[in-house]
Amino acid sequence: MTMNTKHPKRKFVSTKRIVAVIDLAGFTKAFQSRGDVKMAAFVHDYYTACKKAASAKGGTIVKFMGDACLITFPPRNAKQAVETTLNLQGTIEVLAKRNRLMLAVGANLHLADVIELGKDIIGRGVNQTFLLGHGPGIRISEPFYRALPGAMRSSWTKHTPPAVYHLGSTEGIYEGLGKSPDANAARW
Repeated sequence: MTMNTKHPKRKFVSTKRIVAVIDLAGFTKAFQSRGDVKMAAFVHDYYTACKKAASAKGGTIVKFMGDACLITFPPRNAKQAVETTLNLQGTIEVLAKRNRLMLAVGANLHLADVIELGKDIIGRGVNQTFLLGHGPGIRISEPFYRALPGAMRSSWTKHTPPAVYHLGSTEGIYEGLGKSPDANAARW
């Protein structure tokens, strides 16, 4: 459901979107051992790869934030969002190896209500996407998991609370901002 809310000089649109945050685990450490120009060239290649992967599967790049990429997909495109993330995982592995960098893709995917503000998105759903975890690996929320086709669900391992699914891994459960799992669950 899309709802327009007028503000004196702005138009806010409330809508449901798949929100994907792609991040490079190990980026800060890699940056310390490389020159700025070399890392800028790598980041340019990374941005190009993100644009290509997202557009090929119906995703929209919202913005880049250093080594992070914020992408949205229509709610019905859960399969395509996972495929985009997996494609990026492979592409970044090749780019990192070619540049002799120890990097891995970390990704969070969530299906949530967001506020579209021009070309940007904000809202609790965006914040929840970031709270799914950090570091290498792909993590999805319970709403995103339910949006996946049944055949794609068997690869995911459920962790609670809150329910976060990790692709084939049981390590790296994130307890946001040093909070206990119960405190983290209360945010949902």
